[in-house]
Amino acid sequence: MAAIQEAEGPGFSALPEGCIAKVVSLTSPADACRLATLSPDFKSACDSDVVWASFLPPERPQTVSRSVSSLKGLYFSLCDDPVLIGDGKMSYSLDRHSGKKCIMLSARALSITWGGTPVYWSWTCLPNSRFTEVAKLIDVCWLEIRGMISSGMLSPETHYAAYLVFKITPASHGFEFQPVEVEARFAGDEAGKREHSVYLSRENNNTHGWQSWRRFRHAGGSLMLAPAEGSGNYPKERRDGWSEIELGEFLTKEGQDGEVEMSVMETKGGNWKAGLVVEGIEIRPKDGK
Repeated sequence: MAAIQEAEGPGFSALPEGCIAKVVSLTSPADACRLATLSPDFKSACDSDVVWASFLPPERPQTVSRSVSSLKGLYFSLCDDPVLIGDGKMSYSLDRHSGKKCIMLSARALSITWGGTPVYWSWTCLPNSRFTEVAKLIDVCWLEIRGMISSGMLSPETHYAAYLVFKITPASHGFEFQPVEVEARFAGDEAGKREHSVYLSRENNNTHGWQSWRRFRHAGGSLMLAPAEGSGNYPKERRDGWSEIELGEFLTKEGQDGEVEMSVMETKGGNWKAGLVVEGIEIRPKDGK
């Protein structure tokens, strides 16, 4: 055994901690966490600021100043607890797997048609929202929500997706059988135009749903065949208690600084809608990529 060990020479863990840290810094946050389990020497190197400085974006918001003992602690703090930026109208966080930037536009940062008219929309605070205000739909027949973000605020060379973050109240109506049109793309990119239909409510078989359907038919709406569950056309529950639906996806490139436009529209059905609570639109890496 001794002869074999001598023939093999010293292992990778025999390298100075600084060398190990330099190599690990060229990998990813997920790789660093896995490598830290190999040995105490690896853990010390993988937890070092040299490694985690390479995973943190260099242009972090000035508001990021937290009581953490290491850059690794700062990294995971930004993953788990978003920082408010832009006068509190946006939030900044990091994708846990890749370290890429995630930005969420609050409802106040969006353009909501009739959003300033109290008979149609109201503004309120909810304890489980990261923002001071959310928008609550009282009653409209024309739903139009638009958002815009500069790709320069995001990480380059990243496959992003945009998500509407919202709730549907128990007293909601008008969304059970009426799809909404959603989209996310670079402004002026007609080739990348991929508007598609999604549903914001899953309630289409209960008594309340059938009452809404009768109102919908009375308003002259036309019933569409809903897509099957699991098709991506229905909202998903988030860990923070909100729901989300994907609006679209796009790719950022190095040196590119274009405007990404996002929209949620229902202007064709003509039926009245109520009970939608909008927290904002989140832009984050698609599947952590």
